[in-house]
Amino acid sequence: MKITITPNRVVEGFESESIMEVLARNQISVQNVCSGKGLCGKCKVQFFSGLQEPTQSDLKHLTIKEIEAGFRLACGVKAEEGMEIKVAHTEIYDRKDAALHDMLEINLDHGVQKVFVKVPKPSLQDERGDWNRLNDELLEILDFETVSIKMFALDKLPSVLRAGDFAVTATLWDNQVLDVEAGNTTLTIFGVAVDIGTTSVAVSLVDLNSAQLIRVVSHENEQTAYGADVISRISYARESGEKRHRLKDAVKQTINSLLNQLVKESGIPANSIYKMTVVSNTTMNHLFLGLDTSNLAVAPYVSVLNSFYELSATKLGIEINPEARILTFPNIGSFVGGDTVGAVIGTPEVLEDGNHLLIDLGTNCELFLKTSHEMMACSTAAGPAFEGAGITQGMRAKPGAIEAVTITEDGVEIKVIGSQKAIGICGSGLIEGIEQMKLAGIINKQGKIIDPEKESSLSPRLKARIRSGGKAGREFVLSDGEKEGVDVFLNQGDISELQLAKGAVCAGIKTLVGMVGISIQDLDSVVLAGTFASYLKASSILEIGLVPNINPDKIKTVGNAAHVGAMRALLNRTVFQDATELAKKVKHVELGGNKAFTSNYMRSMYLERTN
Repeated sequence: MKITITPNRVVEGFESESIMEVLARNQISVQNVCSGKGLCGKCKVQFFSGLQEPTQSDLKHLTIKEIEAGFRLACGVKAEEGMEIKVAHTEIYDRKDAALHDMLEINLDHGVQKVFVKVPKPSLQDERGDWNRLNDELLEILDFETVSIKMFALDKLPSVLRAGDFAVTATLWDNQVLDVEAGNTTLTIFGVAVDIGTTSVAVSLVDLNSAQLIRVVSHENEQTAYGADVISRISYARESGEKRHRLKDAVKQTINSLLNQLVKESGIPANSIYKMTVVSNTTMNHLFLGLDTSNLAVAPYVSVLNSFYELSATKLGIEINPEARILTFPNIGSFVGGDTVGAVIGTPEVLEDGNHLLIDLGTNCELFLKTSHEMMACSTAAGPAFEGAGITQGMRAKPGAIEAVTITEDGVEIKVIGSQKAIGICGSGLIEGIEQMKLAGIINKQGKIIDPEKESSLSPRLKARIRSGGKAGREFVLSDGEKEGVDVFLNQGDISELQLAKGAVCAGIKTLVGMVGISIQDLDSVVLAGTFASYLKASSILEIGLVPNINPDKIKTVGNAAHVGAMRALLNRTVFQDATELAKKVKHVELGGNKAFTSNYMRSMYLERTN
């Protein structure tokens, strides 16, 4: 059956498939937190043809205005011939690009080498094979006892030699020839650093001759069609080998789309990209490589591998030079992956003398603590609230999302990404909004929205923004959508979701610090990493107790440190070797079942400064 996705794409649906499944199979992104179970209400699409009666999930999650306008949840609608639908655009806003700090000064030693050689032409007196004569010349130039050649390069060598009148450029990784090109192409040598996040994927293109960062692009990880967090994707992958490979194909498609965008915008041939470094959490690492993730979710939480892995681009179907080297960062443990190692490598100051805490905030939250005598790391079950998932009107950081909030007696001021009408709220807006509601007296430290009829100290303008929200409890309106727009609000359930997320982070910090026998005040620095963290204010995270109370001057943000770490390792092999050694030295702490964590968690739920 044919289904039209406006404005002009036609896809095929199969009998018994939901619209969610049709979109996912065709790599069309739609928000999905609950793996298509109808629980989150995020996968709304608008029907122009083939509209069905609303389901119970539609009635629960959609407003009357949305239902009348033809919106339905994609997971609850069975595909039918002739349907025409509109899917909300889910491309990630350029926050990753904006938050990616400049790379630190670094010596170039990336391991990829281009050598221009003029090879003696064959004759009746010199009947050496094409590879033999090139090999002899390379051994004269290079400091290797032997040189080998990949079949990809060997197969094309005869035509390349003759096309260049026996002047050829050989590209080597150590003593292996990866590729050969006619003429002198030594100036065209590029690499990419990839950050595979649970929510989004970022790819940076770097000139390996000059260390110049050419461009960074990012997009939603297409795996989100199968679940918002790592647990839901592990569950999906466990259902069958086919579904596991579907997740592998989804992230491969995301990376290849971004690579194609880079190639198109830069004019750099894909075949000139010879090296890729990849950072990701342990689950994303396994799904990228197509490995079994089933043991990651059950005690004792064992991965297939924690060490780094090297393979060719063609093995994974990555659309760069077929023999380009792909290096994945090592994992520390089941839920502390190469992205944490990358964040430390990208923020080397946390390895300096003293006590330093690195917090990598995102869909998953990892903590790294370095003291004078040990290094420890853990992961906290913060959930996807920081990315807007699980929040009634939560959304990712893209145009239309409220990203900052100020509340005074006169009302509410908001900052919206893209300077347009607010249609939802992202993580930074959620944290600042709740902090401001707390300071204004709209909510108490338990997170409860006050009864405006019983509270006399609140100004009439703020009281007017508090209204009954039905089963979700009271809600506070941040932005009035007026007649045509959508009111953006935070309700009691949204506040609870934030309390659960921030409580897990705060409890993780307290537990880790307590295990090494120091206090929060003994920390010399608290470094917030991750794109999301770059948009947070120290005052906000302290006021709601996301981070235990500490001198705000000790708090700093470093942007997407994991991606920076991937770029530094791309440019220097020693940095990558340092990363592999670091991963071996860090003690992995499993918080599940930890009594101290459980106790800290219960005490970290309040919206207040905490010690």
